[in-house]
Amino acid sequence: MRKGLRRHLVAGVVALACLMLVPAAQAAQSAAIDVTVTIQNLSVSATGPIAFGVVTASSQTVSTLASTVTNDGNVTETYSLNLTDPGIWTSVTAAPGAEEYALLSIFNVSQPVVGDFNFADHALTLLPVSCSATQFTGDQTGLSLAPGTITTLWFRFDAPTSTLATTEQTIVFTITAAAG
Repeated sequence: MRKGLRRHLVAGVVALACLMLVPAAQAAQSAAIDVTVTIQNLSVSATGPIAFGVVTASSQTVSTLASTVTNDGNVTETYSLNLTDPGIWTSVTAAPGAEEYALLSIFNVSQPVVGDFNFADHALTLLPVSCSATQFTGDQTGLSLAPGTITTLWFRFDAPTSTLATTEQTIVFTITAAAG
């Protein structure tokens, strides 16, 4: 045999042997991963209205009914509280004078007494104030409430020392939920 043919033949045999050593191709494998997501839902509900009825000038009155506040969302929530003044009166965070009033709030299981409220921790303002370990806290709080948590919110109204308004006035109270 000729040398060139022999070389090609040897090279062919070696190539064939190498192909026999390579394992046969296998079918592809796959893995599935479930990806889930839940959209944050901030939601709070509160019962009302709260009616104080007829009160005397310069008096302090605690509501006889509370508002039941519920975290209807799907995340932990912290509440912020604020009010909107009626047309003639101005809210204050101290003892009111003429044409002034104070509205205070406290989270508490049972009806508090006048002395359970203080201006520093419980007075509502026009700007939202976030609940904290002391702010609006009685034996309950509006801080870091799990979904489904129900709390009880009470109010104290401090009447003006004098006023020209002798018809019913409406103070709008707002509770806002934030994550946390």
